[in-house]
Amino acid sequence: MAWQYLDLADYLLIAEAITGLKAEVFAEMPRVVELASSALSVPGSGWQGREAYPEPAQKAGLLAARLAKNHPLPDGNKRAAWLAMIEFLERNGYQLEQPTPSDAVDVMLGLASSELAELDFVEWLRPRLTKTA
Repeated sequence: MAWQYLDLADYLLIAEAITGLKAEVFAEMPRVVELASSALSVPGSGWQGREAYPEPAQKAGLLAARLAKNHPLPDGNKRAAWLAMIEFLERNGYQLEQPTPSDAVDVMLGLASSELAELDFVEWLRPRLTKTA
């Protein structure tokens, strides 16, 4: 399967939708570009032709985790991380069984504050994914 990864432009459009600030404004902020780019590269990382994170839950979970923890935006980081994860999953033929809003908030707050470890988030995510395509 050829994975469809989010790029910086995709993320900046998500950030625009959440914050109301134009993507072009974010694109001129070095902090936003550097921290978001770092997080966006994680799902596709690997070495010697081997994927570091071959499973969809790993890719999606670590994408959300790094975006939330890197905190590239002035505001809206957890919401942007959640939506980027959903977009990544949908592009790749997966659907997330939607948790209750309070569960989603709790898990993202825990993730952003490091009270919830990245690998624990991946384990939380795994049974909630279904293949759609």
